Amino acid sequence: MKRKIIISQNEYYKIAKIFRIIPILMALLLMLHVIEPVHAEQTSQEAETSDSKKRLLVVPFPYFNDTIGSGLGVAAIAEGYVQDHMLTVGSGMFGTGGNYLAFLMVRDFHVPFMKRLILNPQISDGSFSDVQTYTMDNPDFPDDDAGSNDSDKDNYIKADGDDFWFEFNMKYLLPIGNGKKHIISNVKLDNGLLVSAKPGGTSWNPLDSGRTYIEFTPFYRDQNLKADEKIEQKTAGFDVALTFENTDFSVNPTSGSYHQIYLSRDWGGFGSSRPWTVMGGEANKYFDLGSSETSRQRVLALSFWTTDCLTWNSSHTENGEEVFHRPPTYKGATLGGLWRLRGYPSTRFNDRSAIYYGIEYRHTLNWNPLKSITLKGRLDVDWFQLVGFSEIGRVAPTWSLSGLHKDMKWSLGAGVRTMVNNLIIRADLAASEEDAILQLFIGQPF
Repeated sequence: MKRKIIISQNEYYKIAKIFRIIPILMALLLMLHVIEPVHAEQTSQEAETSDSKKRLLVVPFPYFNDTIGSGLGVAAIAEGYVQDHMLTVGSGMFGTGGNYLAFLMVRDFHVPFMKRLILNPQISDGSFSDVQTYTMDNPDFPDDDAGSNDSDKDNYIKADGDDFWFEFNMKYLLPIGNGKKHIISNVKLDNGLLVSAKPGGTSWNPLDSGRTYIEFTPFYRDQNLKADEKIEQKTAGFDVALTFENTDFSVNPTSGSYHQIYLSRDWGGFGSSRPWTVMGGEANKYFDLGSSETSRQRVLALSFWTTDCLTWNSSHTENGEEVFHRPPTYKGATLGGLWRLRGYPSTRFNDRSAIYYGIEYRHTLNWNPLKSITLKGRLDVDWFQLVGFSEIGRVAPTWSLSGLHKDMKWSLGAGVRTMVNNLIIRADLAASEEDAILQLFIGQPF
């Protein structure tokens, strides 16, 4: 039976638009000296960095991409305001033809009367054009199921639309392991690398090591796509997760491991298009290979992820039509894009279930050509890192070990990463049997 088509915007455009300021910042590093900071003063901080600064940076920039077109944008990044360890990012982009994007994000706000509770809200509203999506069948491929493991790479459509979404992540640090006595990690860095005692990775036992969180994330998203017809897709629910962060330094791990199991649920309320339930898990492991003549740090990083939609085959009748309880593509089993199988476009593969394996070699160079360029204390480039990576994975209509390990898709690539003002900026070039894609983003992929 042909699976019910679920319309969603290509996840690349959702995520890449949000942090579009990051590749822009890379291009503007040598231009920032002409922009005076609104405020910059030294402050002490007990967090996962040392000698951090309170900064407010506002950067206007010209803008172009396939979604918004050409236009103007402005980005504001506030570090250390309200709370020493808090980060606030806001951006707005306005393109020709009426396209726009507005975004606001807050990271690591500790509730004053309950400091074990950490809040990470974010909200976005935008209008876009010519989004490439593999979640709707192209009429030119009548016998092909768009997004499936064996689907044709050209089985996609392009659409215009509007997109509003909101997420409010709440993390509660359990009083066990390293979270028992230290609510905020006290980690010292030397030019971006760890030099203090390790807060995790010394033992796999959550009672003795690492930091264990219970996470609860309400979400809402309202998306309208206009192709041959107007289609509205809404989802509202929550994610709940149990996370064991047991690395030496969560921003750039050298040793230790990371584990998470999660459940996503939409009950069909608040105007949601349909109810659905997704469950999954992730496990990452890091091996310290030490330094060498050319490197300050060498790390072998491994990743495993799998997910399944528990309500895939359940349904109800609405206006005489059978509605399956399946999630939008960006909330379900999907491969391709910024995080997994980077040699394919985002949501290239999507189905009921998925599995993924990744391996990276990270070589942090001794050489740092921008070490002495500080722009009066506003710029801090700690290191550059060369990376090689390999990935395999697949989606399937049912979850089974045998089915998920047949005809797996692959991706090979290399990247350059740098730590700038305590943020890791990465540029990854990945190739697959279908394409070669260069992607810019922030943070390690795992």
